[in-house]
Amino acid sequence: MNQIDLISYTQSSFHGGIHPAEFKTISNQTPIDCLTLSDKLYLPLEQHIGKAAKLIVQQGERIKQGQLLAEADGNFSANLHSPVNGVIESIGLINTNHPSTMMQPGIVIKIDDTSQGFTTSSSDNKDWQSLSQEDLLRQVQQAGIVGLGGATFPTHIKLAAQSVDTLAVNAMECEPYITCDDRMLQELSDQVIIGAQIAAKIFSAKQIIFAIEDNKPEALSSLEKAIIQCKLAVPMTIKVAPTKYPSGGEKQLIELVFNKQLPKNKLPVDIGVVVQNVATLQAIYQKIVKQQNLTHRLVTLTGSQMEKPGNYWVAFGTPIKDIIQKLKISDKGTTIILGGPLMGQQIDNLMIPVTKSTNCIIFEKQQNLSKPWLTKSIAHQSCIRCSDCESVCPVDLLPQQLYWYSRAEEWEKLEETGIKDCIECGACAYVCPSEIPLVQYYRFAKTHIRQNHEKQLKSEKAKQRFEFREMRLERAKAERALKHQKAAEARRKAAQDNNEDPSGKQKAINDALERVKMKKQQNQGEDK
Repeated sequence: MNQIDLISYTQSSFHGGIHPAEFKTISNQTPIDCLTLSDKLYLPLEQHIGKAAKLIVQQGERIKQGQLLAEADGNFSANLHSPVNGVIESIGLINTNHPSTMMQPGIVIKIDDTSQGFTTSSSDNKDWQSLSQEDLLRQVQQAGIVGLGGATFPTHIKLAAQSVDTLAVNAMECEPYITCDDRMLQELSDQVIIGAQIAAKIFSAKQIIFAIEDNKPEALSSLEKAIIQCKLAVPMTIKVAPTKYPSGGEKQLIELVFNKQLPKNKLPVDIGVVVQNVATLQAIYQKIVKQQNLTHRLVTLTGSQMEKPGNYWVAFGTPIKDIIQKLKISDKGTTIILGGPLMGQQIDNLMIPVTKSTNCIIFEKQQNLSKPWLTKSIAHQSCIRCSDCESVCPVDLLPQQLYWYSRAEEWEKLEETGIKDCIECGACAYVCPSEIPLVQYYRFAKTHIRQNHEKQLKSEKAKQRFEFREMRLERAKAERALKHQKAAEARRKAAQDNNEDPSGKQKAINDALERVKMKKQQNQGEDK
């Protein structure tokens, strides 16, 4: 396969988008490292989009690395495994990065040996190609793998799709500062490729397309070499797109790669495509080839306040406090952002742990952040109706209108205007001259809409239960009435039969009474 066949440059684009400063060279120039462990891990039970996983261990129980701690509870839930050998020190509420800032159910693990490491060595060459599609899918589900690009959608659900012929590998990584996918492709392209081949086999894909921005030349070169050397079955190509935020969104990626707009209320599988993130595919490789469950992830630790910015393997449950101590990060005048500067959130609680959704932590001086209001609420000016937000919206919405409806709490109009299609990329807030934190208004609105729907669903279920109860009571009442009616009819029939047939029951009764009378008279005669 030559380079012309392997690599192509897309001429497609999508509506809107922005070109913020990238800040990627801060962290993508050094090799991947592994963050050493501290004494304790704080593991939330909800590290996916569904219900919190159901705990199956007890306080005081000794556990081993990779052991199942909590099992999926529901369709969109995912298993949770231990990153270390240790003891369950406590079970209860712990700090998380939940938008409400409320504590969530979780466990605290006391680590036995802080020198326990994490390896991505490929020495274990398991013959995964001999496994069936069902076995591969079951192992992915057992490993607790979710979308590691940030969405945390359970991976096995996507891979169970039917009538899909293309696997699109999302290597765009378009948000500033974040470089974990970039660095992974530079060093572990072969593992990502095998993970892609495994995923492709599970749903019988006919082709694999790697989508990558043109600002990652080292990753592109490494990926190209690895594909040329790969001898596996499913054909692979690379589609290079111009750097533009947010090209990493699923809808935007599909428009760039396939020159198709995903219809409203449709998913990629509806047009024959499954999209998977680079890190997710590497996690599939770790499970199928190395038999390692998902317990660590590659996290970009970056910002001007770090002495050694880079990408580190970090165990789930590691609190930010430990990262600061281990890497000697300055905490004076430091703003900490969990995620990227556009879609992430500013945090103050250093006990918040790394989870499956944590792809980046930024340690930056406040004055260096071009748009700090995207991550923390501050006073802003009034909307001047400039329409800049509309011109950059990648899903062609009307952000200004959504803003007014959100402020007015007009939930029905918000849904009609398409707030569900908002991907919360922050492009609108980035260009807003009034510095309005638009995304925060949209998140607030989405939360209320979701709560209203949940209330409506509960109300509908309560109504159904009430109606069913009323129906059951009416049916029981009707059954009793019918039973009484039949008994009354039986009594009337018996009386009618007795009147019509004196030799029947009534005659027997009369004969019995006559015998009693005669017996009584006989007894009286004997007494005389």
